[in-house]
Amino acid sequence: MDDSLAAESVAVLHEVLGAKEGAVARPGQIEMVEAVAAALGDQRHLVVEAGTGTGKSLAYLIPIILSGYRVAISTATKSLQNQLADIELPFLADHLPVPVTWSVVKGRQSYACMAKLVESFGADLDGRATAEMFALPGDGLEGIAAWIREGGSGDRDDLPETVTDEVWRSASVSGMECPGKASCDQGGSCFAELALDRARDAQLTVTNHHLYALHLAADRRILPEHDAVVFDEAHKLEAASSAAFGVDVGAGRLTAFTNNVQRLIPPTQRNELVDAVRHYGGLLDDIIADLPEARLSPAEGELGEVILGALRAVARADRAVPKPDEEDPLRGAVARARNQGGHLQADFGLALDMPEGYVAWVEAGRRVIRVAPVSVATPIAANLLVHHPAILTSATLTTGGSFAAIAGKLGLVSKQPADDPVATDVAEPLERTYRELRVEGSFDYSRQGLLYIAAGLPDPRDGGWQQAAADEAMQLVAAAGGRALVLTTSFRMMQALAGALVDGPFELLVQGELPKRQLIAQFAAAETSVLVATMGYWEGIDVPGPSLSLVVIDRIPFPRPDDPLMQARREAVTARGGSPFDEVDLPHATVMLAQGSGRLIRNETDRGVVAVLDRRLSAMRYGQRILRSLPRLLRTSDRERALRFLAEVAAARSRKGET
Repeated sequence: MDDSLAAESVAVLHEVLGAKEGAVARPGQIEMVEAVAAALGDQRHLVVEAGTGTGKSLAYLIPIILSGYRVAISTATKSLQNQLADIELPFLADHLPVPVTWSVVKGRQSYACMAKLVESFGADLDGRATAEMFALPGDGLEGIAAWIREGGSGDRDDLPETVTDEVWRSASVSGMECPGKASCDQGGSCFAELALDRARDAQLTVTNHHLYALHLAADRRILPEHDAVVFDEAHKLEAASSAAFGVDVGAGRLTAFTNNVQRLIPPTQRNELVDAVRHYGGLLDDIIADLPEARLSPAEGELGEVILGALRAVARADRAVPKPDEEDPLRGAVARARNQGGHLQADFGLALDMPEGYVAWVEAGRRVIRVAPVSVATPIAANLLVHHPAILTSATLTTGGSFAAIAGKLGLVSKQPADDPVATDVAEPLERTYRELRVEGSFDYSRQGLLYIAAGLPDPRDGGWQQAAADEAMQLVAAAGGRALVLTTSFRMMQALAGALVDGPFELLVQGELPKRQLIAQFAAAETSVLVATMGYWEGIDVPGPSLSLVVIDRIPFPRPDDPLMQARREAVTARGGSPFDEVDLPHATVMLAQGSGRLIRNETDRGVVAVLDRRLSAMRYGQRILRSLPRLLRTSDRERALRFLAEVAAARSRKGET
């Protein structure tokens, strides 16, 4: 292994941090820099758990940039994507001794579709086309056209004013509709293609887990070529990959197809063919509405007959669309409809003939049947791990201090000890072995915070637990003077705790009252407010400072016993003689609890309490395994000690506010 990249990267890290007032390189950050440099130099995979405050973005960005490799950087959240593209990389571009180039690539539906807009408004986007077939709904569409005409980026996130999802769908296409640059008259001005062109010219491509997983599912044909990939927030990669390698079967997709194809079929056939697709869409929607949210076999019974009928109706409608000539203004619309019809037939066909290792279930809230692989380890291993070195990092990757669970989920087959020499006669392009590293964050958790386990409460499975937990939460929130994020594992418990806290002397914010971003902003701005929310708020919330001194977690977030995908994963583990609890339930709960607990300490001055209202965290043997993966706060089961700590923090906040 050539150590020069590691040494250079560490030296540059010190220089770069010298440009930030008060910033210094941390031991864990240096260790991670060296490990990333070694992984790139040896072309091996690396799994890094880097605690909050490590500075992990710089720890992987610096050796990547200095290596000269073209690298894809994939994140789970838009906030981290924006942080990299708008803050970290511009800063490095100003302070590194080598050029830094990067580009952000999003899914096609994030960009306006020039073909649709030109069809609707004409080539200058300055007025509606006269043909009714191009009429699209909503005044917001005129605003989108005007924005682009005046030089807008085409990226929905850059719109000066928000538009509804319905209006944006009228101005954009999904990957399942887009026929590609070569088959579109507006391919040269396509915003999605322009983003890809910029990425082809850049060293770094910043993207998201879902799009990267789609890239893998499409035989690595979506994103520009690259030499390595970094997955930041890697604990979310399994879920994103499961979504990308799976399909939805539902009436909504049939409706979208009919909306696109009905204007293209000759009038003599239009009503018959379009009505047939709509008929099967109605039948499918009715069947799904009556099904429980559980696993099923899509090919069986009436459901199978309806899916097959829908597939055949789509195929007939698809075949009826005439092939346009080069001058036909409908050329782009035909290509989109044909592409959409092809995807529909393939996906409905997959549901009727599910491959081994797939499972199907009803998602009642979305009115679809979801078909997905039970495990994504094999497709990730086959489509990624033998082609590119992968660096996977997050603040929460271990279970009980071990990386075995996350490695197994993602197809990494065996740990390579850090002191082992690297084989030089590898038969495959890349082995699926990996190095692992766990580095602590920079925060002094034992000084800054307390983990309170409410051991005196009933077991959460007992009837009296809910009321006891609500009483406990009220005492804790009162001692903190508000300043609390209350996280629950169910909507029922969210409503119960919100009801218990509603008469408190602080502003109460509840999930669903406002869009998530606005709700978090309001919580951060109102120092003594309380936010009560369920699973969607356990991660990705960053509220440093006086507005958050208490995180209340109702119970250990084990997955639901009846969750269809989790059921299938448990069965797969049992079939090979493993422990479903150890390999499925416990890793899921550990990562989620670590994420929830991690909302408390976000900078060096934050202080407060994480309160878990689940006695099993201290009473059950598995609780010790979970605790090893949580922030290293001082621990107590003494309620009075927790209340005193919160009161001290609240008093200090008040004194600081007065001064």
